[in-house]
Amino acid sequence: MQETLPLTPIPSAGSPAARPARSSRNIPAGVLAGAGALLLPVAMFLPWYRDADGANVSAWGGYWFLIAEMILLFLAGTWLALSILAGRPLRGPALHVIIGLAFVVTITSVIALFIARPGGNTATTVAFGGYVGLMAINTIKGGAILMTINARRRVTSGPARA
Repeated sequence: MQETLPLTPIPSAGSPAARPARSSRNIPAGVLAGAGALLLPVAMFLPWYRDADGANVSAWGGYWFLIAEMILLFLAGTWLALSILAGRPLRGPALHVIIGLAFVVTITSVIALFIARPGGNTATTVAFGGYVGLMAINTIKGGAILMTINARRRVTSGPARA
């Protein structure tokens, strides 16, 4: 003869209301920010410039301020992606700071790649790593912009009040 035992709640699990709910609207933004955050450090080690001798130079051999900006953007993109995964997406000023930083890094990268290359424009050419770096930067920026759009939709389409 089998006995059925009553189900007892597990106290460590917490109530469902206490857990943050993930919005399906944030998934594409999290994927973009996460992919960009993973790709940016890889792109920094790829060849960005090619010397007249044929030697390749990565982003680490370029301008120090561009390296610092890309490291900051990597940290910001990681923070954005992890906040979405945790179910507590960033809002407001934090998103605006990430978007602004991404625009600054984009402009600086374009200048460093096409206008004022290290070693001079006649002595160096652009290698493929710079394009991968720009793609990673803009992927993080796209995730932050998408999060801003989703946050504004949540505000404007909030619960109806009578």
